[in-house]
Amino acid sequence: MMTRRLLVVGAPTLMISQLSTARAQQAAVPYVRWAELEVDPGKAVEFMRVARESAAATLQEPGVIAFHFAAEKGNPGRLRVLEIYSSEDAYRAHLRSAHFQRFSQAAQAASTVRRVYDVVPVLLGSKRALNSASPHVRVAELEIDATQLEAYKTAVTEEIEASIRLEPGVLAIYSLALKDRPTHLRFLEVYADESSYRQHIDSPHFKKYVEATKSMITARKLIEMESPSIGIGAR
Repeated sequence: MMTRRLLVVGAPTLMISQLSTARAQQAAVPYVRWAELEVDPGKAVEFMRVARESAAATLQEPGVIAFHFAAEKGNPGRLRVLEIYSSEDAYRAHLRSAHFQRFSQAAQAASTVRRVYDVVPVLLGSKRALNSASPHVRVAELEIDATQLEAYKTAVTEEIEASIRLEPGVLAIYSLALKDRPTHLRFLEVYADESSYRQHIDSPHFKKYVEATKSMITARKLIEMESPSIGIGAR
């Protein structure tokens, strides 16, 4: 049975399942970055090669909790990147690494658009290991009614916790708010395969979430992703 890890960040509280106290303290204030890249199609193959090499090396850094990226399905030059570090210092150390410098050079040469967002975690939930031969990855971009934002966070926290706890095929669901626009949320969801996603949206806890939040969400964009690189740090 796979163990699970939940990083619950809203009020200054954190719940991590099956981690030592020392590791829980280290991860108590995760530093999270969300990026959107658009890559020149003619340079995409080489860029993805360098990106995967950099991701593999990044996951060996002591302060890295998770590092994920994937391309939009049907639009392989448009990528989403989620980086989770144990602290801002760990992120700064990452920026000094040789593999990041190689990646940065490749990104400058290949990217036509690069947007990096400061984000605040709502809830970061994942299994202890993200083992899947063909992970199914989705991104959601939501806007929430400001007057119902706290109620929405409560509902989505309950739904993510239940999904990670009860569904073997739900590997990770990360919920983030843009720091300068807290009603704008980003989600990265990782399922063992597409059938696991279909089972998830048919689950009682997901249906409860949909019903509870239908008046709270003012806009949504749901994006299926492909060619993912999904990894949990080796700490």
